[in-house]
Amino acid sequence: MRFLPVFLDVSAGTVALIGTGAAAQTKLRLLRAAGARIRWYAGAERFAVEAAETATHADAFEAQLDIVASDPAQADLSGVIAVVSAAGGAIDEAVAARARAANIPVNVVDRPDLSTFVFPAVIDRGDVVVAVGTGGASPVLARRLRERIEALLPARIGDLAALMGRFRERFAQRRHESRSLRRFWERVVDGPIGSAALAGHWHEAESALAQAVEESAKPEEASGLAYLVGAGPGDPDLLTLRALHALQSADVILYDELVSPAVLDRARRDAERVFVGKQRGRPGVGQDTINRLLVEHARRGLTVVRLKGGDPFIFGRGGEELDYLRDAGVPAVLVPGVTAALGCAAEAGLPLTFRNEATRLCLVTAQRAADVGATDWSELADPQTTVVVYMGLAVAASVRDGLIAAGRSPATPVAVLARGTRPDASAVYGELRDLGALAAQVGDGPGLLVIGEVVARADGWRAGYAGSAGMAEIAA
Repeated sequence: MRFLPVFLDVSAGTVALIGTGAAAQTKLRLLRAAGARIRWYAGAERFAVEAAETATHADAFEAQLDIVASDPAQADLSGVIAVVSAAGGAIDEAVAARARAANIPVNVVDRPDLSTFVFPAVIDRGDVVVAVGTGGASPVLARRLRERIEALLPARIGDLAALMGRFRERFAQRRHESRSLRRFWERVVDGPIGSAALAGHWHEAESALAQAVEESAKPEEASGLAYLVGAGPGDPDLLTLRALHALQSADVILYDELVSPAVLDRARRDAERVFVGKQRGRPGVGQDTINRLLVEHARRGLTVVRLKGGDPFIFGRGGEELDYLRDAGVPAVLVPGVTAALGCAAEAGLPLTFRNEATRLCLVTAQRAADVGATDWSELADPQTTVVVYMGLAVAASVRDGLIAAGRSPATPVAVLARGTRPDASAVYGELRDLGALAAQVGDGPGLLVIGEVVARADGWRAGYAGSAGMAEIAA
């Protein structure tokens, strides 16, 4: 590591900026954003005028800017805390030599050999700032890394840091000696307060944090936290950032059979993993037992994650679990996931709605579809309605019979999407009259049935469906 990462308070003195080109103006914007007092050596009078116009039209920052029309090579470096030079050639070399001789930190743009400090690629989230540097060797790589990190950081993370900063002193004064400072702030960041803040619910977050600070005066009791997390349809890259954060903080993970091994691999390595799934034809863990386990683990002071395929609130019984946790007084955080209908359809290039063609989307669970007589299929018979049946492989024939009896055309395009977004994904396409036979082709689930005119727009239909053959298979 050639350059030591530090954060410099540029408002504590004056920064000398040398040069007028694009690189100098980029550094000007960065310095002004940091609140620096800047002495800008813009060269001859003509360049000073141009510099003044640039400063006038730049974004307004709370910073002092003095523009000097003298020879940049002879810039007055007295009283400056740093020098940034972007004039080029001999001027940069002369300025760097003078700064070094005066023990003033100097950055020469694109010349790390002349610099005693470099500008990193910066991710600015207010009170949270992340800097990425390559020692000046590859600014392009630093920018690419910054873009990736920026995508990972919640947009409001800096505001959350500011909120915590406002309460830090009060917490230090109020907290009981049994309270762990580290654990308290971890729970703020990872729990309902942090979730509310990152969602922009500032009044709720501030009120909850104020209450938590007041309660910190009492001796600490074991108090855990429960997450209800949507794991998506199977591809770990479809996990949300918040889901990934929850998995990384988990002490215990309760997961079902719809959660892929690849998703579990993203969890904290030493977390206890408890399978609570239900498999067809086999005894499973009842919902009452799952609810009880969630509360028991949380009351031991642990962070417990209930990990579900897709989204917890779409046929995932997440609402029941949330109610149980609330009634038990256990703090709970809901983390939505990419539901199977969206993830699997996107992988298949299948739009679930389409202007003037499919204006309604209905999600149906297999438990309802299995009882043909008790299901009102008429509301799903509209040709502009796309019907998606979850866990539908075993009831495909019942779905076919119910829809056709209600008036849906037997020639309606259909797709059976099995194990969508996973490496062994499979999709078959055909017509509604053949739905039962199509479902038998794809093997084990999880699987979705998609019925509607939009199926004909799917990649697999376009690539391989032959109407006269009745069905076609496209393996993902």
